[in-house]
Formats: sequence, C-alpha cells, structure tokens
Amino acid sequence: MFYLFYLEFIILGIIVGALTGVLGSSGVVAVVPALIIINSELPQDAIGTSLLIDVITSVMVAYVYFKRGRVNIKKGIPMILGAIIGSQIGVRIAFLIPAESVKIGFAVFIIAMGIYSLIRRKEMQNTKDTQRLLNIKPWEIVLITIPVGLATGILGASGGIMFLIISILILKLDIKTAVGTSTFSMIISASSGTVGYLIAGHIMIIAALIIGSISILSGLIFSRIGNNINPLSTYKILGTVFIIIGIVQIVL
Repeated sequence: MFYLFYLEFIILGIIVGALTGVLGSSGVVAVVPALIIINSELPQDAIGTSLLIDVITSVMVAYVYFKRGRVNIKKGIPMILGAIIGSQIGVRIAFLIPAESVKIGFAVFIIAMGIYSLIRRKEMQNTKDTQRLLNIKPWEIVLITIPVGLATGILGASGGIMFLIISILILKLDIKTAVGTSTFSMIISASSGTVGYLIAGHIMIIAALIIGSISILSGLIFSRIGNNINPLSTYKILGTVFIIIGIVQIVL
C-alpha cells in the first residue's frame, strides 16, 4: 500500500508534466480528482496542492518555451494582473463554500473544459487564417482575466486552459506562442492562489513536492515534444478524458 501511494504520485507527476508541456494546461484536471477520489482528500486540500504543483511545473515548461522565443511577456502581463486580483477574491470565497459543492463545481468545470477541448481542433484551425491582433487594450485584458483568477481561487484552475483560450481567440497568438505565454501567465496566477491556500493550511506539501518534482522532468520532455508536434488531435483525447473524469467525480 505504501508503494502504491507513491506510485500514484509519480504517475500524476508524469501526467501533469505532459498536460503542461504540450498544451500549456494546468494539471488540476488530473490532480484534484485523483486526490479526492483515490485518497479521499478534502476538495480544498486537493485544490491547494494542485496549485503548488502547477507553480513547480510551469516554471520549467515556461523556460523551455521562453528559450525558443515562444513567450509573449507583453501580452501575458495584463492576463497575470487580472488573474491575481481574481484569485485572491476566489480563495476567500472557496473557504465559505461547502466541500461537496466545491467538488461538484469542479466536476462541472472539468466537463465544460472537456467539451471545449473536443471542439478546439476546429477553432484552432480557424485561427490560422485570423492572425490579426484585435484592437483590445491591456486594461480590457485585465478585466477579462479576473474571472480566470476567480476560477483559480475557487476551483484551483490556475488558468492554463483559459489563458490559452484568451491567447488564441482574443490575442490571436499562434498556437505555440499561446502555449508558452499561457504557461508563463500560469506561474504567477497559480502562485497567487497557492499563497492563499498555504496560509489557510490546505496544501499537502509532501504530495506536492513528489508530484511536482516528477512533473518537472515530464514537463521538460513533453514541452520539447510540444514544440515539434501538431497538438490538434491531442485535444480530442483530452476532451474525452476530461468529461469522463468529471462524470466519475460527480457519481462518486
């Protein structure tokens, strides 16, 4: 049982690194359900732990994309500011919501992300012909990403997928720069949420360190792969997995 306990963390670390490295996505969709369903952890503990893992993983992944010139810091900063504001509000709200409600809310969130992932292929293909940057001001991006921060604080979703959506559909960045920029933004967003959960004592430090350490290696490998492959078909698989995980969490 002891070895199975740590084996779970190792597998989660590999999955988190893959999600972040290839898609710029938070590992929350894997970590939170696993800790809740398998280890029967409180949703708040699972969410806080997932945020710390995202911080650890995102640093390495963002570094790889940055080295290849695929992080647009100028466009990432307004997203970060909005996410910080929202996350600090969200963390405070999360502790006022019953654990079961947080669990169901997170499951619905995963299913919604799964549905979006299934249709992502078409949207990403359309962006190839619409690379013109929209005339949108930085303060408008801040306002747009405040809800992302709220999701970070309440659901532990450090914004990877949502930052990616904004980067592609609003900022019109190419897919690889969008992944790099969303991962860069996710570092600060997740850090902001982590602080709130850490102060409240809702982070499993050992689990976060083990999963995070493995995810660094996994993220380094998969971020290099992600820079060289077409990720469109991957979203179909991820969408299906997200929906299944969400349904399982609701049922259990």
